[in-house]
Amino acid sequence: MHMIKAKLHLSSQAIKDIYADSISSVIWNIETNTFHGQSKISTYLYKILYNKSVDFIRYSSTNKNVQHLELNEDLDSEPNDPGRILESSLDVLTVKEEIKSLGEPCYSIIMDWAYWGYSMAEIASRNVLDNADKAKKKKYYCLQKLRTSLKSKGIY
Repeated sequence: MHMIKAKLHLSSQAIKDIYADSISSVIWNIETNTFHGQSKISTYLYKILYNKSVDFIRYSSTNKNVQHLELNEDLDSEPNDPGRILESSLDVLTVKEEIKSLGEPCYSIIMDWAYWGYSMAEIASRNVLDNADKAKKKKYYCLQKLRTSLKSKGIY
């Protein structure tokens, strides 16, 4: 349990809940003859615990709808200044349009990372890349491309 918690970076409460659910799944599988005894029960429990932990992480990360784009605030303007709010909204829209103009796979990779909050492994899977390292390199390339585009337009 502790090894999975550390490996997958789960909270103590989350791993306890997943562990309890895994125990009940093992019991249910034994009662319904789904467990065929091809491995030790401890191995079977570990496999179920690990799979449920990964499912928990996938569910948690794919159900994020939080925008990670941060905007700089002017110290000269009031926080609720309608002009500043409109300007900030236009900045966000401009950046989103620039991201779209990069095309695929850059658009998907940047949105998966910055907007949806997917991990590099999930981004690799979603964008048919071999592994998380390749997704990370592609993300870096795409961000460089975005910075160059924004600089050329005087936005960045």
